[in-house]
Amino acid sequence: MESQLLPVLPASTGLHLNDRPIIGILSQELSVYMQEKFPGNYTSYVPASYVKYIEAAGARVVPIKINRTASYYENLVNSVNGILFPGGAASFTAIGGYSAAAWELYHHAILKNQAGVYFPVWGTCLGFELLTYLAAQREDIRTDCEADNVAMPLQFKPGYNTSRLYANASDAILKILTSENVTANFHHFCITEANLTQAKLDSDWRVTAVNKDTQGLEFVSSFEHKQYPIYGVQFHPEKNAYEWKRTNNNPHTANAILVQQYFANFFVNEARKNSHQFPSPEEEDAALIYNYQATYTGQHGSAFEQCYFFTD
Repeated sequence: MESQLLPVLPASTGLHLNDRPIIGILSQELSVYMQEKFPGNYTSYVPASYVKYIEAAGARVVPIKINRTASYYENLVNSVNGILFPGGAASFTAIGGYSAAAWELYHHAILKNQAGVYFPVWGTCLGFELLTYLAAQREDIRTDCEADNVAMPLQFKPGYNTSRLYANASDAILKILTSENVTANFHHFCITEANLTQAKLDSDWRVTAVNKDTQGLEFVSSFEHKQYPIYGVQFHPEKNAYEWKRTNNNPHTANAILVQQYFANFFVNEARKNSHQFPSPEEEDAALIYNYQATYTGQHGSAFEQCYFFTD
């Protein structure tokens, strides 16, 4: 049964696969709420759930700081095997913040892929919305919607089974995704297919699944770039296993964990197709998340059980 549920890389691809993948996770500025709850000289943070999510699929994590030089981001893209834009509450217009850093990272990721270097990027929730902002040349195309604190099944679009994201999903995973409340949604903004069309993004991006908010508005739940290994989901796979706030409707069933692991395995397996590495073992060691200690934030009412806070 387990072999049917987990994506496996075909042995006959001819690719030299990297068995020591490293994913860069972008940090973001603290919200006003977080600044009040966790005072200190913190400039940014990464929820630990994303770190655990990536590690559980067999990769290591490097936190990516905000408000750094362009060369810092270029060097990181040259050193890691993929980038993850996490969810959160950051502004797209903050100077030197989350989206400014993402702009640099996205630019270099596109250049890598254009040059024939397989370099995957993933966006979750705000990170998914951010992908549309970056692809639209920093135009915010989001629509107001109400899909906060609700878990739902997916509604697949025709042809979804030929997409990279879902082509190798087992029948068991697909059945869970379409029949059970296993995707955790926590967003007040949505991307609709009309938004993508109006921004002229529909020629480059393929919508693979949709859903409806509490008012019946249909929104995009997952999409992928048609040419490059860039993926986005409006829901939160990582919350299924790693976020435990009692008032949040995070699905924790055994099947919810299976689909969470499917998405994590998929992205890390994409990163295995990239051969980037740090210039030296010492630089690699210095960059890893292991150099930082997670803070137990859930006991103070945060939606995140743990966070990594950064002062630099």
